Amino acid sequence: MTQIPSVSFVILNYNGKEITERCINSLINSIKDIDYEIIVVDNGSNDGSAYYLESKFNFIKVINKRENKYISAYNDGVKEAKNQWVFLLNNDMTFENGFLTPILEHLSQEDIFAVGSKMLKENKDVERCANIPSFKYGYLLIKSVDVDEFLPSIYIGAHGVFNRDKFLEIGGFDDIYSPFYSEDLDLCYRAWKRGWMTYIEPRSIIYHKHMVTIGRFFKRSYILKISARNRFVFLWKNITSKKMIFEHIVCLPFILFGAIFMGKFHYIPSFWMALKLLFKGKIKRELSYVKTDEEILYYFRRFECLTHSLWKDIKRS
Repeated sequence: MTQIPSVSFVILNYNGKEITERCINSLINSIKDIDYEIIVVDNGSNDGSAYYLESKFNFIKVINKRENKYISAYNDGVKEAKNQWVFLLNNDMTFENGFLTPILEHLSQEDIFAVGSKMLKENKDVERCANIPSFKYGYLLIKSVDVDEFLPSIYIGAHGVFNRDKFLEIGGFDDIYSPFYSEDLDLCYRAWKRGWMTYIEPRSIIYHKHMVTIGRFFKRSYILKISARNRFVFLWKNITSKKMIFEHIVCLPFILFGAIFMGKFHYIPSFWMALKLLFKGKIKRELSYVKTDEEILYYFRRFECLTHSLWKDIKRS
C-alpha cells in the first residue's frame, strides 16, 4: 500500500485573525486520516493576531514577522515546514470536504513541482483553474481555463501543494515582484525550466471568500501599474530565447503605443518602473534551465490542440 504523504499547510495572515480562524476551522474539518501541520505566517499584524490564533489553536505554529513581506513571506513558512509537501493558502479560503484526497494521488510522480486545486467563488463560479501561456507580438499572454481533468498549468498560486525541496532549491517567491502579481507565475515558470511540472486537479475544490483583497490597501491606479510592471519584470528575468527577446524588443514600441491607444496609460510608468529595476541590477536573470522557452510554449500549444475540447474559458467579472 502506498504511504499517504504528510502535508504542511502554510497560511498568510495580516490583521485578519477572525478570517484566519475561519480558514483553519474549515481546513481541519475538511481533512482526515493524514498527518499534517498548520503554520501561520503573521505578516506584521497589529491586531493581536498571533496571540489570538495561538490561544484558539494550541497545535499550530505561528511565525511572527515584523513587517508585511506580502507573498514572499510564504518562503519563511516553507523553510519552517517539516513535511515534503507544503500547501500554500490565503487566509480567506474555505474547503470542500476531502479536497486534499485527489491531490495526494499524484504526489508520487518524480517530476511534480506543484498541484493546484480548482478555486471557486462563493456562488460556485470558477475563479482559478488551469493557466495556458502563449507568446504573441513580443508579449506573454495567459489564458485562464476551466478543466475537468488532471491537466498541466503554467502556474498556480496560493491554492495548491508544492514540493518543499524543489521550492527551496529555486529560491521560492522572488520579492522583486513585491507587493503583488506575477510572483506565482515566476516561481512556477522557473520550475518548468528546470523540467518540473505544475498541474491542476479539478476534483479538489477550494472556495475563495474574498474577505481580504489588495483593493482594501492600495489604490486601483497603483495596482494596475504594479501588475503591468511585473509582467515586464517577468519577461526580462525569465525569457532566455534570443528569438523571443528580439521579438519583444521589436514589438515593445507597439506594445506601449497600443496601450496608450487602448486607454491603458498605466503601461508607460509601469515600463519605466521596470526599466529602473533593470538598470539598478535588481532583476536577476534566470539562467539555470534544462527546458527552453520554446520547448515549454510548444508543450502548451500541443496540449491546447489535443485537449481543447476538455476546457472552457473562465469569465472574469
